[in-house]
Amino acid sequence: MQLLVMVAISMGMMLVTSLLTGVAAFLALLSGGDGSLTMTREFLMWTQAITPLLTFAMPVLITTAIYYRGRQRDYYKPYFGGSHWLAGLAAVVVMLLMTPFIEWLSEWNDHWNLGALGESLRSLQDTTEGVLDTITETRTVGGLLANLVVIALIPAVTEELFFRCGIQNLLARWTKNHHIAIWITAAIFSLAHAEIFSFMPRLLMGAMLGYFYVYGGSVLPNMLAHFVNNAVVVLACWLVARMGLDIDIDHPFATGWLLTASCTLAALLLFAVTFVKRRKANA
Repeated sequence: MQLLVMVAISMGMMLVTSLLTGVAAFLALLSGGDGSLTMTREFLMWTQAITPLLTFAMPVLITTAIYYRGRQRDYYKPYFGGSHWLAGLAAVVVMLLMTPFIEWLSEWNDHWNLGALGESLRSLQDTTEGVLDTITETRTVGGLLANLVVIALIPAVTEELFFRCGIQNLLARWTKNHHIAIWITAAIFSLAHAEIFSFMPRLLMGAMLGYFYVYGGSVLPNMLAHFVNNAVVVLACWLVARMGLDIDIDHPFATGWLLTASCTLAALLLFAVTFVKRRKANA
């Protein structure tokens, strides 16, 4: 019931944001515009900032206020002690070390042949990426800082609240198995981005974030790792726009199989030493 309530609130908030976007476009037309307002960088920035706050953060906050009043701290795990920051830094390093393998997975996923359905899904993904390209087309330091907030920080906080603190928590309490909860949530997390040709890398990233949350004992490691992952993309886009660097934004870390395997092994070892050991110590 709690899961249904949270999802229902999220869908309601999604409808609200769609209506607000439509009203803004309509008002722009009434004022003599041509409707191009909805594709300007400023408008998309506001949309990208408000939408996750309403559709991701708000449903979790409302649901926990209803069912966990006075116990939200135990639900969210907002612990920011020194040891949790160390776990957060370890999560960031693990995520960065996994980047070559994620890039390889992304390249494989991008070549999926799904026929006519795949063409429609590819078009939808191109539209989403076009929005991101419009937002990241800035060469100023102020634009970079704004993008770090809108594209990196807000999604990292709101998505982790919704998917890890919300869906994953409820699934874990329902199934009594955090592994099942982590992977189901990771699949939902990946599908929610509506980019089937990036499904597998996001599935893996979602699972990693889920394990950071459970084994780290705090929401800090997964939020920090999520932020840094997004921030790397934002910074790469800014460097390409400002300095004309020759970086393939879609595949910035093209590496050989030996380096990919070495980084992946190092990531797994670091995770085992930092997070698995930490969970056993706290058990």
